[in-house]
Amino acid sequence: MRYLFLLLFFCSVTAFAQVKLPTNETGQVQYQELVKLPDNTRKAKQIIEQAKVWAGHEYDSLSAEQQYDQTNNILFIKSLYLIDNQNVRYTLTIEAKYGRYRATITDLLTESNGLSLLVRPTSPTVEEMEQAAGNKITVKEKEVIEQTAQQQTELYQQINKSCRATLASLKTALMVAKEDE
Repeated sequence: MRYLFLLLFFCSVTAFAQVKLPTNETGQVQYQELVKLPDNTRKAKQIIEQAKVWAGHEYDSLSAEQQYDQTNNILFIKSLYLIDNQNVRYTLTIEAKYGRYRATITDLLTESNGLSLLVRPTSPTVEEMEQAAGNKITVKEKEVIEQTAQQQTELYQQINKSCRATLASLKTALMVAKEDE
């Protein structure tokens, strides 16, 4: 019986573990990947053209807005993930140079029921939420706080998974060498 209690305790602690997302130098959530392509002579314009093709397959025209800076070979994509009935908006920036590119996901913002919130570097903990409530809470309020913290942990895990999957998908698409046109 004692072992069952310990097992349940460790499982519940893991379920409420705080999720930490990557950040930039200013502390904002940012996913970034610098990729050197196998074909290190591939022109920046070719890389961007491949990225545009990838974006055309990855996003439908209703959920994504694309802008291309021809002078600097930068593709901006504004889109969203639908996670648990919430929109998580983001900007994907793809900057190309000869034989390499940098992909950056920034401006993560959750939207639900008319509320918009910036995605923080860490998911909120039960303790943080209790402090925000003034630490004088009822048993029912504590249950709501624990449920909210669990939902936020799961949301942050999904955001992390989705951002990493987007970067991996782009990398897979751009690793394929393309012949000069």
